[in-house]
Amino acid sequence: MDSIITVVRNAITESGMTIKAVAEKANMSPQNLSASLCGRRRLLATDFISLCRVLGISPEDVTRVSEAS
Repeated sequence: MDSIITVVRNAITESGMTIKAVAEKANMSPQNLSASLCGRRRLLATDFISLCRVLGISPEDVTRVSEAS
């Protein structure tokens, strides 16, 4: 799961959006997104799918990258 978080974190950075903006577009609270990115909260599958949609990344590609790590 750590590598999935890394891919999501990198995608957020590359998007140029703030954590708050990404969270709001993904229908998450910024606090929950931050906690998930820092490992204080599990990233729920529904949140992961929403984040992928917002960030324009494929969930399948993210999981492939994490499996290769």
